[in-house]
Amino acid sequence: MAAATPSYRTRRQALLGMGSVLASGPSLARPLSPAMPAKCAGAFVDWGTGGRETNLRLWEASLRQPASSVPAIDFYGQATWDDFRQFAWLPAFWAKANPRRKLVWSIPLTVAGTDLIAVGEGLHDEPFRVAVQAIAESQPEAAIRIGWEMNVAGSLWLAANRERDYIRAYRHVVQLFRQASSRFRFDWCPGWGAQAMPADQAYPGDDVVDVVGLDIYDFGSEREAEARWKAEDLEGPFGLTWHQAFARRHRKLMSYPEWGVGQSGDNPVFVQRMADWLLQHSDEIAYALYFNVDGAWPTRIDNGRFPRSADTLRERFSGRG
Repeated sequence: MAAATPSYRTRRQALLGMGSVLASGPSLARPLSPAMPAKCAGAFVDWGTGGRETNLRLWEASLRQPASSVPAIDFYGQATWDDFRQFAWLPAFWAKANPRRKLVWSIPLTVAGTDLIAVGEGLHDEPFRVAVQAIAESQPEAAIRIGWEMNVAGSLWLAANRERDYIRAYRHVVQLFRQASSRFRFDWCPGWGAQAMPADQAYPGDDVVDVVGLDIYDFGSEREAEARWKAEDLEGPFGLTWHQAFARRHRKLMSYPEWGVGQSGDNPVFVQRMADWLLQHSDEIAYALYFNVDGAWPTRIDNGRFPRSADTLRERFSGRG
């Protein structure tokens, strides 16, 4: 999903909304579920008065998770190589706001007008090195998600019919990051479902992957919510069952750097089932983050648009305080 460019304007609604919206709505009659591990209750959030950290703290508190415990994700760079230089302030800004926050950094593998071959050949190492140094100085143990959703149509680094070029570029960028910190973890993250190509054809190798990610959203179909979850999200091509089997086969932890409702409307079933999955397999999961920013379609859950889903999220992703 496309990342939102940081905005410096105050988001009063975000400051007020999470505590009230997630605490409201109809209560589901069910026994109290186990506490959700903080590593599975992270989020990508909108920009607030003190950066994304402002709204992440509201998210964290509303879910009764310990302070500074849930992971955050952000997007480095945007549309041009010059963005890699323009964003050099951002990792330090995060570190100043909260040096304890665990970060997942999404790194573009290329930009418009640059072929993956050029990246793999090292012709654009200079802007990558700017990003590498900025992140290494502020979050030397961060998870680095390079060239995510490489199987999704429209991606600038779509690997379909150029799998070798994608793999070479991915591996090259990993080496650039490793030169700055040996403690980085690398997250290879396709989008769920069949998409534009079989995701596993673009796997860059166990030596350059520490975590196998999967971005998964409640995408609408003719099936009802429960049937859609089972047939498409759980058992469908390149769904959760595939993800777990693939990660186990390669002896890697799983991650969910992006997940969310919204494309098919207010669907608490999807939130319930994601919570079930994350709790059931928490020992195999590195982190999971809700995409609480409207992107390709509305996914933000703390603004009253999806009240049933918000209530379920509050209940199921609570750390119980």
